[in-house]
This record gives sequence, structure tokens and C-alpha cells, in this order.
Amino acid sequence: MGKVVELCVLILVALVGVEGGGYGARGYNRADFPADFIFGSGTSAYQVEGAAKEDGRTPSIFDTYTLDSRCISVLFSESWHGGNGDVAVDGYHKYEEDVQLIVETGLDAYRFSISWSRLIPNGRGPVNPKGLEFYNNFINELIKHGKEIF
Repeated sequence: MGKVVELCVLILVALVGVEGGGYGARGYNRADFPADFIFGSGTSAYQVEGAAKEDGRTPSIFDTYTLDSRCISVLFSESWHGGNGDVAVDGYHKYEEDVQLIVETGLDAYRFSISWSRLIPNGRGPVNPKGLEFYNNFINELIKHGKEIF
């Protein structure tokens, strides 16, 4: 999360002007949307969590894929600079700060994906208690601040 959420939030604020009903870069504000419109942001686990080798998480298919230069060259060609999700933006350790950014920006909701290799490291079998604890804490932090979860 961290910088990714911050960037998404800044783009949203610039376009819509969420805080205080102000006008964004294109002259829109909350009043221009239906009353039940939900302003939110979202991320994928691989892009934000990091902590790839911590607390029982095993490599996901995308971990394997991004470490294989043959696969990357097919996807990204010249734009690939060797990055991967091992640290990402460290949302695994900074989720409370990330939720605070969501709160400060005035967003209503947050959509996130689950790293199944963190939650069920062997693909089948027992749930990883540390992975479950992380997602439980993260969800509770969002709920504590009244955010809708997708």
C-alpha cells in the first residue's frame, strides 16, 4: 500500500476534490455524483504487501514469474527494470499508516486482494495463523475507521 495508495488517493483528489466537497482539477466534487456513490481505492496484494518471505508466506506464481527473466521479457520488454514484490511498498508492516491515508483523504471504501500464498502457504491444508492474523488486523483497522470493504 503506502506509496501506491498515496498515489491513487492523490489522483482521486486531483480529479474529484473529495475533501470538503472542493473542486478537483476537472471541476467535479462529491455533489456531482449520486448520494449513494462510493468513493474508494483498491490494490492487489502482490503490489503492496511485500514481506514475501515472512511469517510463513510461500512464493506465489507471480513471485516465480517476476524472477524469471524469460517471462518478464515477454510481458514488459524494454520497460522492465528488475523489480518484484518482495518488499513492494511494505503494506504488510504499514497497513495502519495506509488506512490512515484512506481516512485522511475521505474515501468511503477500500478493495484489496488476498495473497493466498500468505493465507494458505501450501495451496491446500491448514491456514497460516500469521497470515490470518494480518488480514484480520487489516480488516479490523478498516472497520474501526468506518470503511466499506470490497
